Amino acid sequence: MRDYVAYNSQMWDAWNEERNPWTRPLTTEQFQRAKEGPIEIILTPMKTVPLSWFSGAGRDVLGLASGGGQQGPVMAARGYRVAILDNAMRQLQSERMVAERERYPMLALQADMTQPFPFKDESFDLIIHPVANCYIEDLQPTWNECYRVLRHGGFMMAGWANPIIYMFDDGALENRDVPLVARHKLPYNGRKEVEKGAELSQDTGYQFSHTWEAQIGGQLKAGFLLKDFYEDTEPDNHLGDYTSLYAASLAVKL
Repeated sequence: MRDYVAYNSQMWDAWNEERNPWTRPLTTEQFQRAKEGPIEIILTPMKTVPLSWFSGAGRDVLGLASGGGQQGPVMAARGYRVAILDNAMRQLQSERMVAERERYPMLALQADMTQPFPFKDESFDLIIHPVANCYIEDLQPTWNECYRVLRHGGFMMAGWANPIIYMFDDGALENRDVPLVARHKLPYNGRKEVEKGAELSQDTGYQFSHTWEAQIGGQLKAGFLLKDFYEDTEPDNHLGDYTSLYAASLAVKL
């Protein structure tokens, strides 16, 4: 059985080369606007993070699975000290490219977020974690590491997918002419599906749905308290006509 984490890393490299929307770095014009306007960070496909979520946050930021030159440059433009951890080398190259072009300091590390993070305890005031944990099988170690590397009083902003997405085939989600018929039992486990003979594609990679208990309960179990929450959808998704498809949570380490 191939290493699903390594495969997903290669998939994101390929997506970066194809200019997937989550891999397109800020332009110089966008960076300049970020300097002058309010902070605009996207964790989920459409909604921006409420400005109130940044109130009281310190200056040291970890972008977790946040390469690609999107969230990190926005925070750097506002004077935050930014470190990026991502497992896809091309995503990190995009991050470094923007930092060099705009001349701000930034640490970019290639690492697997399913393993212990390469940071000391209480290294950061803020973690920005856009939708990415659908590519890892077990969430709890990641939530535990987020709690460990945050300082007391620090915040974690995390985006994640509604598990209901994984009940349906991609064709039905992408085409409103195809009936929405539940095909997969939840929680969906892409690794086990491939072991049973399902086709593996670089269009999707290995993906995993996670229960609300694993998403919200996992953060609470790690020690966080939930401070705020919102839901989001995405354009051109059949299921999105009926329900929210994504969520974002703000958690605090007291």
